[in-house]
Amino acid sequence: MKDYLPYAAGALAGLLVAFPLSGLLAMTETPQFMLFASLPAIGGALVERICRRRPNNS
Repeated sequence: MKDYLPYAAGALAGLLVAFPLSGLLAMTETPQFMLFASLPAIGGALVERICRRRPNNS
């Protein structure tokens, strides 16, 4: 379960970015769906990759 924590944190960050971005750009329907589908996935992947690149200090 601990292995999924970086991905979940990045997905949450991507979702938190998607909400204001969608509101600012006044997106509706398909573009909004694509934004909410892609940003959490991209955010999760980036945070997970950054965490895996760091050496474990444990």
